Amino acid sequence: MDHLEEIRARMGIEELVGSYVQLKKAGRNLKGLCPFHNEKTPSFMVSPEKGIAYCFGCHQGGDIFKFVELIENVSFNEAVKILAQKTNVTLPQRMPELNNKRLRSIEINQWSVQFFQEQLEENHAKKEYFLKRGLAEETIKKFKLGFAPDSFDQLKNYLLQKGFEPRELIDAAVVSQRSIADKNSYDRFRDRLIFPIFDHQDNPVGFSGRIMGDGEPKYLNSPETPAYNKSLVLYGLNWGKESVKEKDRAIFVEGYMDVIAAHQAGNENTIATCGTALTPQQLKLIKRYTQNIAFAFDQDSAGREATFRGIELAQMADVNIQIIRIPEGKDPDECIQKNPGAWKNALENPISVMDFYFDYTFSRFDKQTMEGKRQIMDFLLPLIKLYKREVEQGVYLNRLALELKTDVRLLWNDLRNTKIKTYPGIKTERETKPDERIFSREEFLLGFIFTYPETYKTVAENLIDNVPFDTNTERFYNLLKKVYTLGSPINMERVLSELTEEERENVSIYSLLIDEKYPDFPKELAGKEVGKLIRQINRKNIDVIKRDYQVKLNASKDKQDAKLLLNRLMEISKLEQRI
Repeated sequence: MDHLEEIRARMGIEELVGSYVQLKKAGRNLKGLCPFHNEKTPSFMVSPEKGIAYCFGCHQGGDIFKFVELIENVSFNEAVKILAQKTNVTLPQRMPELNNKRLRSIEINQWSVQFFQEQLEENHAKKEYFLKRGLAEETIKKFKLGFAPDSFDQLKNYLLQKGFEPRELIDAAVVSQRSIADKNSYDRFRDRLIFPIFDHQDNPVGFSGRIMGDGEPKYLNSPETPAYNKSLVLYGLNWGKESVKEKDRAIFVEGYMDVIAAHQAGNENTIATCGTALTPQQLKLIKRYTQNIAFAFDQDSAGREATFRGIELAQMADVNIQIIRIPEGKDPDECIQKNPGAWKNALENPISVMDFYFDYTFSRFDKQTMEGKRQIMDFLLPLIKLYKREVEQGVYLNRLALELKTDVRLLWNDLRNTKIKTYPGIKTERETKPDERIFSREEFLLGFIFTYPETYKTVAENLIDNVPFDTNTERFYNLLKKVYTLGSPINMERVLSELTEEERENVSIYSLLIDEKYPDFPKELAGKEVGKLIRQINRKNIDVIKRDYQVKLNASKDKQDAKLLLNRLMEISKLEQRI
């Protein structure tokens, strides 16, 4: 497929991965923290020469297409489309493989966005709502805000005229039906102001409709669809990701209007979850752009609960956390409208997580009473114990002792008897480093052969392969043996031509394994290391086969079979003498 090769030619693996991960030079390769799991020691290798990125911690990776599939959580077809856009490669007009449900849903949403925008422009009374909320015309256009008319089929008919099938409209959730058996369908959003929801790639994936006047629900949100996974989307990130990177901070708010008002006020690094609580996947997404986040949730009990949960999840994700206290109004939108200067000051003076916990605790419990003191300690001590260093614990214990007017030594005693507990709403366990994969000696030997093909002569002359061999690598060794008989040194192009795409990727991983486990390895020592691996493999294989034949010999009751087994054991012993 010419368009795939053209994309590969225009986009190097190091350029692509470097836009997601901070990479540092590691010999002829690059290295960084893995974007697929939490780690503190880099194990993610990028090889410009081989065109592959691979993590030796979680074993995820591949070429540019596989990397985009994994990092964006999309299919191969969508990865092709994303990379085509990045490289300005024109895809063939007729590509049936790209016509999957997700892409069709996005296309339906694109037309729906246009429809809702047109309806808003035609209905000035509805548009007035946004204008009265302080939004400028350019802001309304930027966020593509719209209006859904009070009709059961106006959008549906509009989309049918564009060539979409009724079933596709239901799959995209812009049209609903009462049950699967009901053939009748109707527009999901009616007489509502529309907030289109975009993913970070700027694809419209869903909608939120705000009711006009009384009624429930106040906001009607798209359900999950082939295009829309709520736990993976952050509202406003498509417009704000460059600002997040530039300012090295992401501000989390609760509502769509909070995001829009903040962007209009110049704080384009503001984002929101999409009608759900913050998720680990959303934090994983934002970590591509910054390690620093700040929560500016509403000033009610629900907002405090969201902050507690957000802090817990953010601590699990190993990001730096700050809290922004909203100085006026119930939420950021109201604060910006009433007092933009106070909002700006709040952004410039965030508080720490423990400051937030102290403020909350002392506003809730009475420190003047013994019961209040007990409640304060029950709340704060488990949180203080989360800090691993005694210096940090000491700072907060001294502060608590001053507030409670007690001896800090008593608090140290209480802290020792305190159990660490997590916020009760959290069910997700802390992400840990995956179990390290143990590569076999055969795989290491393949790595040396693929890195230094000239070493195969030593392998051909010394590796005993007429005994049971490692099943994962036997195919590679048989092929190498076949190609070697056609001429020496071994022709790697011929070897690769006879492998599948997946097998060729394994070749790159085995070769990358040598760069990872043998950093700065001198080429002249490769032969010596290969010889050592051959002896270890031979010894292991012969030990296994000897034990197998010995068991069979001991169990044999037939004299002829026993004689054959004994002869075989003698042959194995002769092979053993060669090691």
